[in-house]
Amino acid sequence: MGLKNKNIKLRTFFVQYLLTLLVGFLLIVLIGVGLFFISWKTGSIISVRDVEANIESKKTEIASAKTVSADLIPETCKYAVVSKSGEFLSGGMTKPEANAAWSVIQSGRRTSGISLMTGINAKCYFPIERRNEICIVEYSALSQFSAEFLRKHLPAPEIVLFWTILAAILAEIILLSRLYGRKISRKLIPLQTATEKIQNKDLEFEVQYSGIQEIDAALQSLESMKTELKRSLETQWKIEQTRKTQISALAHDIKTPLTVIRGNAEMLNDTNQTEEQREFTHYILKNANQMEQYVQMLIELSKAEAGYLLRRENVNTRAFLDELYSQIHALVSIKHLKIGLEEKNLPEIINLDSSLMQRAIMNIVSNAVDYSQDGGLIQFFVSAEKHKFRFTVMDSGKGFSAEDLENAAMQFYQGDSSRSSKSHYGMGLFIADSIVRQHGGSLSIANSAKGGGMVTIEF
Repeated sequence: MGLKNKNIKLRTFFVQYLLTLLVGFLLIVLIGVGLFFISWKTGSIISVRDVEANIESKKTEIASAKTVSADLIPETCKYAVVSKSGEFLSGGMTKPEANAAWSVIQSGRRTSGISLMTGINAKCYFPIERRNEICIVEYSALSQFSAEFLRKHLPAPEIVLFWTILAAILAEIILLSRLYGRKISRKLIPLQTATEKIQNKDLEFEVQYSGIQEIDAALQSLESMKTELKRSLETQWKIEQTRKTQISALAHDIKTPLTVIRGNAEMLNDTNQTEEQREFTHYILKNANQMEQYVQMLIELSKAEAGYLLRRENVNTRAFLDELYSQIHALVSIKHLKIGLEEKNLPEIINLDSSLMQRAIMNIVSNAVDYSQDGGLIQFFVSAEKHKFRFTVMDSGKGFSAEDLENAAMQFYQGDSSRSSKSHYGMGLFIADSIVRQHGGSLSIANSAKGGGMVTIEF
């Protein structure tokens, strides 16, 4: 499947993001400046030029007045009257403010410093010569709000505009980043889905494309890999099935000559033989029986892999458990183990294949017996809750290792020699797990609070 013509490159996607960001910057600045200009035109903001023009219009009046009073000074300004030597005489400024203003004028400057970042507003000074004194009018180097409340509680309009634009730009960056981040995340969903499907060996899916060339190129590679992997797995599965069929057939075929060997050895054992002949016959019988066990193990393995023939039926719970308990008691008595039985919320009828389920449970109990010390305790719990039946077997052994917890239900896994039986060859839990799965249930392995192994069947 080729890439669609409407697909875009990843570079184009990020260029779109940057262009959108840039256009947003420009719009924010233009709107901010536009609002500032409109406020100035409507009189909501008083510009520095307007203040200076106002002072200039009152300069003559201030210079000729007998005394300078506040009503002669523009509303947004402060003033101080000082002597020719700079001594503070009167005015709305404090003495330190008047001294600072005099120092600026004496240095030949008219303004102090300004910083939009810190919000420090510069002061401008307009000296007006009088007969024996100087009136210094102080006004802001930045615009002022015409409303007294705003002048008192907010910095200069230019500073407000600067921080408003900066905040709006930061908000735009955050919003656009989240928006485009979600877009690119959605574009990556097909890639993530495809890799998860392949990882879980679910190859019956159709690759969905994202619309971005680089991602779709990777998806094309994954689709090719999926096709090849599916073909390889199908071939491997067929080979595996053939191998299992051949092993199962071979195991059944071996049983016939073994039966003949064992039968003839038993007949020989009933004849008159020398001591040496009886010893040889005993070896034949012993090894024939052992070979039959191996063959039976292969047959059981084939059945577990292929799936047992399940015959589920409604079974009386009490009868099922009584038969199961008799088998458990017989098994634990071999090592003189104690058995603790507990039942909870049991229904009268349970639907299962009683023969196979008993076999699964007895495999678990057999393992628990093997792993428990002589005189130890085997605990067996049976309960039902919300249409689920649960069996739990706890032993008094050393518990499962981390590796055991992960692999104990795998075929032929024996793990730590201290928790392995010479007679099961790592098949007990594998067969139990296979039977439980056919019942639509699950087998879980853990360690109990007391440290022993704990195996739970739930279906």
